[in-house]
Amino acid sequence: MVERIGVFALVGVGSGFVSGLFGIGGGIVRIPLFVYLLPLFGVAHSVMMHVAVGTSMALVLPSAIASTRKQLALGNLDLSFFRTWAVGILIGVLIGTALLPYASTELLQVIFALFMVTVGIYEGFLKDRLVIARAPPQGVAKIGVASAIGCLAALTGTGGGTLATPVLQAFSMRMEAAIATSSATGLVTGVVATTGAVVGGWHILGLPAYSLGYVDLAIFVAMMPTIMIAAPLGVRFGHMLSETWLRRIYTVLLVVIAVDLIRKLAT
Repeated sequence: MVERIGVFALVGVGSGFVSGLFGIGGGIVRIPLFVYLLPLFGVAHSVMMHVAVGTSMALVLPSAIASTRKQLALGNLDLSFFRTWAVGILIGVLIGTALLPYASTELLQVIFALFMVTVGIYEGFLKDRLVIARAPPQGVAKIGVASAIGCLAALTGTGGGTLATPVLQAFSMRMEAAIATSSATGLVTGVVATTGAVVGGWHILGLPAYSLGYVDLAIFVAMMPTIMIAAPLGVRFGHMLSETWLRRIYTVLLVVIAVDLIRKLAT
């Protein structure tokens, strides 16, 4: 147990630093690391990806709470827009959470790898060029877009911000408002998906000791403090690099992780 806590505390340092460096929620980094490490600590293959997703979603919550409070204080979060956006996110997360227990580890890995490739292509080639509309979505379209993001967040173990920010910017929302909405999105995805992971995995066999459903509490306790310590260091280091170099490094990181995941699936 001591070795396990020590290893995942170091994972928290890495994911927290990268999260702060690139301004992302960290799930994109956590999930691949979980995929490599969980089998080494005896987690059954059949539930490995489910534990990775459930635990990652639980780790979304603390940072989402902190960043949302900050965005509210800065006046960047448009609550009138977010109320109905949150309804769509809620619908999507409920759908994704309901599907999670029925998806195989292999399918979840494929979904995550495709997600990584898509984000990598956007960051590398389409960012600041893709325009879907000249105004943020409203009505049914808004709920539909938010539902898709919520569902994918629940199935990939990410908070949803990695998708929400570029999508809202493609709808011509100003960057500050898009980032604020994405931060608050993590509150909805984190609460609902974590609860769903606990309930959905409650009676599943082969889960690690000290788990609540698909949420590994030992990993959560080990990683949370180190994430909170390392994230500000990543932010500070990121300010030393140009946006161009940050985007290049981020794109390469995403593509390398995705290709390696696909290679593992193929072998």
